[in-house]
Amino acid sequence: MLNAWGQGVWDDPFESTRRTHDSKAWTLSAGTNHAHAVPTSWNSSWVLNHGTAAAPKLDTLHDGLWRSLPSTQWRVGLGHLWLLEDRLWADRLHVDVGVSRMVKQEQFLGRIKEVNGTDSALVVVDELLLNEGESWALDGQIHLLSAAVTGPDAFVEWSTGVRGAWVFQQQSDMLAPIFFESAPLPAWHVAWTAGVGVGFKVYRGRMLRLHVEADWLQLAQARTPDVVRVVDADVRGLNWLQGGYRPWRVTLTHDLFRRKPAESCANPTRSEASKTLFDPKKMKGGKKAKSKGFKK
Repeated sequence: MLNAWGQGVWDDPFESTRRTHDSKAWTLSAGTNHAHAVPTSWNSSWVLNHGTAAAPKLDTLHDGLWRSLPSTQWRVGLGHLWLLEDRLWADRLHVDVGVSRMVKQEQFLGRIKEVNGTDSALVVVDELLLNEGESWALDGQIHLLSAAVTGPDAFVEWSTGVRGAWVFQQQSDMLAPIFFESAPLPAWHVAWTAGVGVGFKVYRGRMLRLHVEADWLQLAQARTPDVVRVVDADVRGLNWLQGGYRPWRVTLTHDLFRRKPAESCANPTRSEASKTLFDPKKMKGGKKAKSKGFKK
């Protein structure tokens, strides 16, 4: 019984689809776009020395804690999926393009330099200072997917691939000069992605898949202006504003397979077989059968 169950789990979940439908499908996707902070919080301090090393005259511009806030935005996409014959490493190939929106928010709590006329003092902020950025991007991704059956109409899947994004619009708040300059988001980046999900056969040739995926490693990205930074996301994510983040997504995808045309039992009238059987040239040479009956 255990062996039978194990064999069923690893069967091809798309076997029935291969028999009745084409091996390719259009995909429609929609979901949420998230930013995992890298790191979630960090200390930041900016102290100037207006004196000398022997006689320092320190001037603190700010000293406190930055914290990234969780953000949930959206993404929609259109793609194409192929069922692969050789399922050694993957059973499907998925290519998808989409548009997404991202918002990143940061809060500062600590002491800042306050200037009142010619006098200045280091004061504790009464309320959290908010720093916010917004971006719009076009992205494309190529994924290899593998699945395992978990029931008559359900399966689990995992994926790996490459995702690239181009930021066509971004904006951010202008911080006071007592803070470090905020870093812009790279104009483009390419990342290695991986994720897991579940799928359901809702109808013949129609499947719904819920997938969670993240950019685990940044492979390449556009150069950005050099700014003073306290933290660096390096290859784990993207630098943006005062901190950094790792993109991740929750996506619901609808696979639309096209049904194969019905096969006819009779040979088509224009087939080679019918042409050979009813070739007019061959029929012209035939002779009429003569009657051998007796004349009256």
